[in-house]
Amino acid sequence: MRVVALILAAGRGARLGGGPPKGLRALAGRSPLAWSAQALGRARGVDGVLAVLPSDHLDEARDLCADWGGPARWLGGCAGGDSRQESVACGMRALAERAPDARWVLVHDAARCLVLPSDAERVLEAARSSGAALPVAPVTDTVKRIESGRVVETPPRQLLGLAQTPQAFRVELLADALRSAERDGFAGSDCASLVERLGVEVRVCEGRAENWKVTHPGDLERAEAILAPRGAEV
Repeated sequence: MRVVALILAAGRGARLGGGPPKGLRALAGRSPLAWSAQALGRARGVDGVLAVLPSDHLDEARDLCADWGGPARWLGGCAGGDSRQESVACGMRALAERAPDARWVLVHDAARCLVLPSDAERVLEAARSSGAALPVAPVTDTVKRIESGRVVETPPRQLLGLAQTPQAFRVELLADALRSAERDGFAGSDCASLVERLGVEVRVCEGRAENWKVTHPGDLERAEAILAPRGAEV
């Protein structure tokens, strides 16, 4: 088993309001976690899928196993931490136990439930040369950098990109980046930012505007309209 997809679904999703954790909400007949797992489990080159869940929702992994279609192997679920970064670390420890021969890991946010198998395939290919890569969507709006209520810079948008997941890393590289961040007290907003600190080249591949993250209440209805026609197919 050389490539494992690690799907993060431990976040509570406070911006969605009350209810189940964000990655476990009902969405067109299944959860964002299930939609994401289904897509990554069908990506060429992905051998296993592992979920990171809230500690009080580990039964979701057992339920998903009962409906698992693969072809990648379902590796079950593990409990996450209080932050995204802690949840990644928890997932990496579980990966080391359940797939000790894994060489590559794809880290994906379950909230990006519109992901397609091709997204995983592209980022894996991009990571081969340096050991790290992420999909980036183009910035279509003008971006302003603001300090103290005033604009201080307008960065050229052709030099900017919107980071997405799944992000691909050599297992040992991401493990080193997590250890370094913990030692230095650094908190990154994604895994690529942790690897960047090591001076490693992080490659990029083409992202998709449609691979957006469910964040606000209105996003659920919008995502459901896209996912419902997919049914069992991705």
